[in-house]
Amino acid sequence: MAGSGSQPLTDEALSAAGDNLAGPLASARDLTDQLRAPKSVSNPTEASRASISDHASGSDHASGSDRAPNSDPASNTALDPAEHAPPSHPCELSPPELAAKPPAECSPKDGPPTECLPGEDEQPIATRWQRWQALWQQMVRSRTTPGFLISFIMHTSLLLALALWTITGPGRGGMQSGLIESMGEQVPDVELDMLDSMLASGDVSPSIEAMPESAAEATEASGSPTISHGAMGAAIANLATETGVGMGAPAPITQSATGELMQSMSSSVHATLAPTGVEGRQPAARQRLALERGGSGDSEAAVELALEWLAAHQRPNGSWSLVHTKAECGPYCTHPGSPERYEPAATGLALLAFLGAGYTHRDGKYADVVKRGVYFLIQIMEETPRGGSFLYSSAQGMYNQGVATFALCEAYQLSKDDSLRIPCQRAVQFIATAQNDAGGWGYLPKSPGDLTITGWQTMALKSADAAGLYIPAQTIVRIDKFLDSQGDKDKIFYGYAGPAPKNETCTAIGLMLRLFRGWPHSDPRVLTGATYLERQGVSSHDIYRNYYLTLLLFHVGGRTFDEWNPRMRDSLVQSQNRTGHAKGSWFFEDKFGDVGGRLYTTAMAAMTLEVYYRFSPIYLNSDKKFEY
Repeated sequence: MAGSGSQPLTDEALSAAGDNLAGPLASARDLTDQLRAPKSVSNPTEASRASISDHASGSDHASGSDRAPNSDPASNTALDPAEHAPPSHPCELSPPELAAKPPAECSPKDGPPTECLPGEDEQPIATRWQRWQALWQQMVRSRTTPGFLISFIMHTSLLLALALWTITGPGRGGMQSGLIESMGEQVPDVELDMLDSMLASGDVSPSIEAMPESAAEATEASGSPTISHGAMGAAIANLATETGVGMGAPAPITQSATGELMQSMSSSVHATLAPTGVEGRQPAARQRLALERGGSGDSEAAVELALEWLAAHQRPNGSWSLVHTKAECGPYCTHPGSPERYEPAATGLALLAFLGAGYTHRDGKYADVVKRGVYFLIQIMEETPRGGSFLYSSAQGMYNQGVATFALCEAYQLSKDDSLRIPCQRAVQFIATAQNDAGGWGYLPKSPGDLTITGWQTMALKSADAAGLYIPAQTIVRIDKFLDSQGDKDKIFYGYAGPAPKNETCTAIGLMLRLFRGWPHSDPRVLTGATYLERQGVSSHDIYRNYYLTLLLFHVGGRTFDEWNPRMRDSLVQSQNRTGHAKGSWFFEDKFGDVGGRLYTTAMAAMTLEVYYRFSPIYLNSDKKFEY
């Protein structure tokens, strides 16, 4: 090189170097050929291989027109087949099928040429699948294709096929289609009333046609939650502020709703609600249990009349309203309830009456009525950062939440329709995250609680627990803390928003929740409170009180219920309206009846008369395992 003082390379120098290397390279090539070639063809098979090898290399030989067949490319002289036979190891040979062949004439008469499938009978490859099939056959036949590659392709294809079958196959709900899937075809095309369609955010709910085809899609849509800004906007925004979800500012380092749920799942705290079965609602058992546990033919007839009235007052969009009046009511169906936004609660109460008698959206003569009611609840449930909300822009939105969730979970528990599982779980999540730190629930999420609203949330959680849904253990345990704050020092009598003054309705609710939390029905405190309530007698106007007293005394059983039941049962049967369009309904003048109206009163009275089979009494389940 010039930089090192060496002489530059000239053409003569390069030519001389090439001549010097030609000899050693030729010798090395000859030695390699001698080592690879067998000395002789020892059997016909090897001779056949040699012939195949010669034929397969024909195209290479033909590239030199002046070169003799089987000639050495370096010297252009013929080679001895015996000395230059192909290797005898089978792995060094390609199978005869893969030997090079001239392209077959398989193009159609009219149209462009097409590829051909390999094989003796050359066939045109008309589809992409045939081309893949041909490629696969070549790869399998080739001995040079690694075995692990074939295994990998086969197993991957199998896994993809299984995944495809899982996605498109039947769901866990079985072959029977779920409510959400079926409603897309069966719900009539009715324009929703604007008032009934308002969500907690003040937006209009989607039409029936716009609803997702599955509950899973509805939940997936909540992946990017938004904050409501309607009448309930402040309450929802307060909840969202705790997590920073949907806010413009960076999220503070606090625990989200999902974090709370995950922490609860990993916690060592365990808690359940007492089991009470719903098997008695089955048609075969309902009549028998009604007569065995204190009902009568008249009470059962009254239930059926009440359900007929409720079905006749369902609105076109599937909901019920406390303002129940319709054109056909005439002068009979008087006493409408509050025009406030209680449609979720009104719909939930009506559905609970049907479900309490064993009618679901899958079974019974009221299947279509129940189906449209349940679908309405799913339709209006708003996805929030804290779960599925039924607040519905109501100033007392947690009434809506508790009653609607209670009904939705009962529909899921009775029908086992898996398409309801996710909406139910989301609604339960909202209840859990709306609980006040003291353990109760108030009119709005996180507000100080009272026993009446707490009672509805707990009933919803109990139904969810029985249906196998997840409830954070801390949520259940905090109910005990709240009950302690509402009862007297002996934990026998309870007040509305504190121990005093004691209230008969709240005492019934408080003791009922104690039973749900594991107090035995024979606990002296329960027996003392139950005896006191039974001696106060049946109210002639307060159906809310009568409902909870009946529920408590039924689960306690014994003399107190035997004394209470005939008076309650006969009072309701005799006071039911039997005239005109109001036939089958009830209405009582009192502070709750004035707000709830005829629809609320009728639903509560029907549920009271269904007590004999709505739940199996707790005293029959005292031997079942319970976790505090």
